[in-house]
Amino acid sequence: MPTKTELAVALVLTLNLTLLAWYMLSSPSSDSEYNNNTPSYFKLWCFYFLLDATCGHLFHTLLLHPVRWIARRLPGAVVPSLNEEQKLVEQEAASNDVSLDWPSADVIAKLPSDWVTVVSLSRHNKERETVGAVNERTIVSKSASSKKKGTKLKNEKPASSYSGQQSHNTQSNHKKSKNETSSTSMVQQPFYLNHVRGSTRIRQASQRIGASVGSILATYMICHLSSQSITLEDVGLSVLPSTHNNKLVVHDLAWGFLVGSSIVSIIFIMEVYLGWIKIVDFFQTVVPNESFPISFLWDVLFHIGVSINEEVMLRGWMFTLGCRGILGMALDWFEESSTAATFSIIIAIILQSSLFSFLHLHSPGSTYISLLNLFFGGIAASINVMVAGGSLWLGIGWHFGWNIFMGHVLGRSTSGIPMSCACIEVVPRPMSSKEISFDMYHGGTFGPEQGVLAPLAYIMGILMVICVYGFDGMITWRDSLVVSHSY
Repeated sequence: MPTKTELAVALVLTLNLTLLAWYMLSSPSSDSEYNNNTPSYFKLWCFYFLLDATCGHLFHTLLLHPVRWIARRLPGAVVPSLNEEQKLVEQEAASNDVSLDWPSADVIAKLPSDWVTVVSLSRHNKERETVGAVNERTIVSKSASSKKKGTKLKNEKPASSYSGQQSHNTQSNHKKSKNETSSTSMVQQPFYLNHVRGSTRIRQASQRIGASVGSILATYMICHLSSQSITLEDVGLSVLPSTHNNKLVVHDLAWGFLVGSSIVSIIFIMEVYLGWIKIVDFFQTVVPNESFPISFLWDVLFHIGVSINEEVMLRGWMFTLGCRGILGMALDWFEESSTAATFSIIIAIILQSSLFSFLHLHSPGSTYISLLNLFFGGIAASINVMVAGGSLWLGIGWHFGWNIFMGHVLGRSTSGIPMSCACIEVVPRPMSSKEISFDMYHGGTFGPEQGVLAPLAYIMGILMVICVYGFDGMITWRDSLVVSHSY
């Protein structure tokens, strides 16, 4: 559990940053190029990201002890003791628990015979390669040991030659070690999907909930501590209908959820039809004696936290306020204010989409294809904000519907995020007997966001949103950017 020192540090750091933000933002900006109350957006961004990180860490630290207490009392829980802090941290950070028996014998019995044959051959070949590599190193080691004395007397080499040979051997062993690790990973995870226990998912969910609370609190504090004209509506978090969007929050959330879940369902149906995935069961947990409703609850909380945290940070601060900050400079570069506004929107979209993609760089199974697809996903998310008149609630609903349906309703991997249960349990198709890798189609460990159907899903989602909302909100919001800098 977190020590008193860790709690104190997290609390003191958050309070100090809050006081610093109040001191720096409570007086009118002295570095503004305008004589009005035009905000210094760069300063606001810096304080937001600092407060977001510290507040998120504080709330996660506060939640961790009670969440670990609950996790130990869940059905089927396997949680290290409080004295095993290192094991606790490793378990909570795990993307895949290799101790779990998945797929089970019952699941394997439902798979096509050629799928099972390919995996069996792959396992056999990889195990044989691993054993062969170990035996080869053992023989070489024994041979070197037995001839060590004679070699030293008869064939003594200069220090530089020995050093080079030692470096070569070290590099070779390092490469073999990496290959064996990769082989072991393939043997342990032949069907791509990541799984952890429900007692692990609740602790992972607490981290995401803490981060989302930190994002909202950091936004609230900056909007109220700053003397500059920044409001929750500017960030996209207004809970009341505005001049740019007269829809209720529930309306935006519902439509976003419907669109996000619908497009994921469409590509799921296509994957099943094309034979890229196989449905094997329904309403199952990875650990048989765990409770499905309880495990599913942790997944819901996890993705609520992800949706709020990423949308507020990326689409609220990076895109919405990014447009305003860039426009302040672009007005000096273009004669037409409308051209400057269009330019600022394009640049803000590129920046936030790039950061959105970069944040998934080290996700399990990530490749350049997944990063490119996520860049397109960032563009779609920016369009959500614009058609909703600058509101984030439509995008939050889409993000949550996309994630929860993909990962835990339809049983597909979401950016490599592990699962502990699924309403529809599926198995992605492994490499075929002709060594055709199907992960380029269904996305492998990373999931459909790395598959060939992801761009189609984003396009369908954009078209659905535009059909519902039209272009009025987008035009009104774009015009408001110019108005905000025209006084």
